[in-house]
Amino acid sequence: MATTVVLLDADTVAGWRRVAPSLAQLHRAADDLRAAHPAVTVAVVADPAIKWNLPDEEQDDFERDIVSRAVVCAPAGTKQGTHAWVAAVAARARANGDRVLVVTDRAVGGVPVVRLSREGDTFRFDLEGAREVTARPAPAGRRRRTGRN
Repeated sequence: MATTVVLLDADTVAGWRRVAPSLAQLHRAADDLRAAHPAVTVAVVADPAIKWNLPDEEQDDFERDIVSRAVVCAPAGTKQGTHAWVAAVAARARANGDRVLVVTDRAVGGVPVVRLSREGDTFRFDLEGAREVTARPAPAGRRRRTGRN
């Protein structure tokens, strides 16, 4: 029987409508998703660099989340970065016959994006309204210079 897997992008959810990311917000959102949709499998995926953007008091908790597998981080040296790793995770789940949805601020090829909202203190996830989005190419004509001037 196929399972619905929801990939929560830790950077997106922890930083949603905030100046700085919050691990407490990420935990709350994941708990709300599990409570509202108990039949889905929730996987929190992260770029390990998020740790350094969290407040000092949350960094040890983030390490505990990694050890307990509450959060899975992209391996160091991942080719094409965390975004490509998330796409590979989604492809693997789809190959296993699962329906895959993602909560993120970037398009993941072939994976419907779930809209995140909040009602009072409760996070809402519109799984039924999830839609694939197309990544927009970077504007032409702007190139970053590297190296010395």
